[in-house]
Amino acid sequence: MHGHSRPSALRRLIAGALLLAAASGLAAGQAFAGYAEGKAAYDKNDYDTAWKELEPLAKKGDAKSMFLIASMYHTGRGVPVNYKDAAEWYLKSANAGDVQGVFMMGVVYEGGIGQPRNIAEAFKWYKKSADRGFYAGILKVANMYGKGQGAAKDNAAAYLWYAIAELRAPKDSNDRFELPIVKDKLSTLLTKEQVADAERRAKAWKPSAK
Repeated sequence: MHGHSRPSALRRLIAGALLLAAASGLAAGQAFAGYAEGKAAYDKNDYDTAWKELEPLAKKGDAKSMFLIASMYHTGRGVPVNYKDAAEWYLKSANAGDVQGVFMMGVVYEGGIGQPRNIAEAFKWYKKSADRGFYAGILKVANMYGKGQGAAKDNAAAYLWYAIAELRAPKDSNDRFELPIVKDKLSTLLTKEQVADAERRAKAWKPSAK
C-alpha cells in the first residue's frame, strides 16, 4: 500500500521502531562536517534546516545523514511521506555501516514499508543489528525466535537472546524487571542444562564489529 493512509497498527510499529532505534545507540560511521548542525535542527523540529544540512551529506555517503534523511521520508518530517525513498535511504545507511539503518531495514520488511512485506527478510536484518549489539535488535530477535516469526521457533535461542538483552538492558528501563519474568516462563520449556548453557553463553557473548 502506498500513500498517506496506513493502518494505525503500522503507524505504531513505525513510531515505536524509530524510538527504539534512537534509544539503542548512536549510528555507526564517521559523520561529515555539518552533521551536528543538521542533527541539532532535526532535534528541534526545524526540518527545513535539517534537510538543507543533511541531504548533501547523505548524497556524499555519510551514514548518519542517510539515516536521518530516511526517517524524514518515513515520517513526513520536512518532506512528503515517501516509503519507497525511506526504504532506499535506510538501505544506503545500513550498507554504509549505520546499525540503526540495519535495524530499520528489519522494520521496512516487517511492515512492508516501501518494499513487499517479508518476515524472513526482516528477521535477517534484525539479526544483523542484534549481532552488533543493537539492543532493540536483540529484543526483536529474542521475540521472533520465541514466536517462530521469520525463523523456526526455537525456545533455547529465544532464551539466549533474552538473557543477552537482560545483561544489556538500560538501567532505568522496565526491561530490567520484565526480562527475568519472560526468561522464567521460557525456562519451563527447557531443560536445566539448556538454561545453564544459555546463561553461560549470554555472559560470554560479545557483539561483532560488523
